[in-house]
Amino acid sequence: MFQYMFCHVLAKRIPGGYVCNADLPEWSIASVRPPLLWKYRLLRVDGYHRYDLDGITAAFRDKRARSIRFKGFAQRLGYYDRDEVSKLFDGSAVDAPTYGDDFLVINVRAGDILDGFHRNYCPMPFGFFETLIKDSGRKPVFVGQTHDDNDYCRRLRQRFPDAAFAPKASPLTDFETLRRASHLVAGVSSFSWLAGWLSSARTISLPVAGIFDPRVRPDIDLLPLDDPRYRFHQFDMGDWTGSAEQLAAFYGDAIPFRQVEPWAAADGAVKGLR
Repeated sequence: MFQYMFCHVLAKRIPGGYVCNADLPEWSIASVRPPLLWKYRLLRVDGYHRYDLDGITAAFRDKRARSIRFKGFAQRLGYYDRDEVSKLFDGSAVDAPTYGDDFLVINVRAGDILDGFHRNYCPMPFGFFETLIKDSGRKPVFVGQTHDDNDYCRRLRQRFPDAAFAPKASPLTDFETLRRASHLVAGVSSFSWLAGWLSSARTISLPVAGIFDPRVRPDIDLLPLDDPRYRFHQFDMGDWTGSAEQLAAFYGDAIPFRQVEPWAAADGAVKGLR
C-alpha cells in the first residue's frame, strides 16, 4: 500500500504519468500492463524511505527518463496527502465490525516478530495496554495477531480476561476493523499505523518506539504531530531482541513509558507528562 501510494505521488508530478504493475486485489486494484517500451530510459528508484522527488521529476522533464521502476518503502509523512491517498483504498464493501465510542480497539502485532528477527518491530508491554484501558474507561477490544499459540498471546488473554478479542480474520478485515474504530491503540507496525492514519478515529494512541521513534529510525517519519487525534507515548526499551528477559519485562510491567507532547515525541525528549 505504501508503494502504491508513493507511485501515485510520483505519477501526479509527471505529466501523463500513471501507475502500472501494481496488483492489489484486496482493494480491487488490478494490474495495469506497462507500455511496450517501458524499459527504454528506465529510471530505477531503489532504497528505503528517503527519496528526492524533485530530482526524479527533473529526470522526466529533461527527458533522461520515461519510466520508473520503484522498489522501496517510502514511509515518510511528507510525501502524502491523507485525503488524496485515502481514496485509493475503498474498504466500504469489506465485511468488518465497527467499534464505536464505548470501545478501545487495540491492535496487537505479535506473530513472527516475537523472536526478535527485526530489532525495530516489537510487541507492546501489557502495562501499556492496562494504562490506556484504565485511562479511557472504555471496553478493550484486541484485534490482530491474538490467536496464535504462543506465550505472548496466552498471557495476553490471562492478563485481560474481561476484554473482547475480535475473531481471527483476514488482514483486510483486520485493517478495516482498525480503520473503523472510534478509539484506536496502534501497534509498532506500518499496517497498524496506516489503518489508523486513514481512519476517522476520534483518538489514536501511538507508541513512539521502534520504527516510530525518531531517535531510533530518523529515516522514517510517521509521527503526525499536527493531527489532534493522536496521543504520543514515548518508550525507553532499546532494541527488541525477543529474549526471555525482555519478554519477562514486557509481562511484568518493567518497561517505562509516558505520554508526551508532540514536540517532545519529535525531539525524542525524555521529559513527559506522566
